[in-house]
Amino acid sequence: MTFIPVRRKHAPEPEPQGAAEGSALEDQDDEQDAPSDEAAPAGFFGALAAGVRGWLTWCSLRIGVRGTYGLHVVAVWAAFYYSVWVTWGVVIVLAAAVVTFVPRESLDRLLARLEHPRAKSTVQAPAEAPPDPLPPLVWKLIGDAPGVHRKTLTQVLAKAAEKEGAEAPTEAQVEAALTARGIALRPSVRDTRGKVNRGVHREDLEAWARTASPAPSDAPATDP
Repeated sequence: MTFIPVRRKHAPEPEPQGAAEGSALEDQDDEQDAPSDEAAPAGFFGALAAGVRGWLTWCSLRIGVRGTYGLHVVAVWAAFYYSVWVTWGVVIVLAAAVVTFVPRESLDRLLARLEHPRAKSTVQAPAEAPPDPLPPLVWKLIGDAPGVHRKTLTQVLAKAAEKEGAEAPTEAQVEAALTARGIALRPSVRDTRGKVNRGVHREDLEAWARTASPAPSDAPATDP
């Protein structure tokens, strides 16, 4: 019998742990060094600069750097040498070329700002409503007395209206104005002269003052 020697395949030797870690670190470095997409420039001037760089780069790849500068020098010379129409034509063509190379994100931002400009704060604090002159007048007419008559209050308001050239209020209008403000009237009130008639009592006016609130906006238009 003839014995044929069999060659055993040796298992591949394991790589050293340090080499494996080194390769892993190299892969991570490669991933970190990979160029990332640059964010679109923000602002008008940033977008304009990006458009100019893109236009000049495109021209340089087509006709070379010298040809690019020569083309623009000729365009500027023609704009100053020929008529206004040529100047406008050169400006429009160059502007369109630059806008073509402006990043789309920058254009969207500029358009959004134009459509929704930042509104300046023009809201002013609401002007305080002038104080109601009727309650202080009632207090003044009451003085040290228990109250004031509706008739007396109407006469005082009528004199003030005549001086201002306005229509004098009636007793019914005065009572409606007091009721609208929440000031109660009594059928029998004694005034400074000791007479009794319909009017506002001191106690009712004091109770109103403790719970007073701004006069309602729907107060009668004939308020004295």
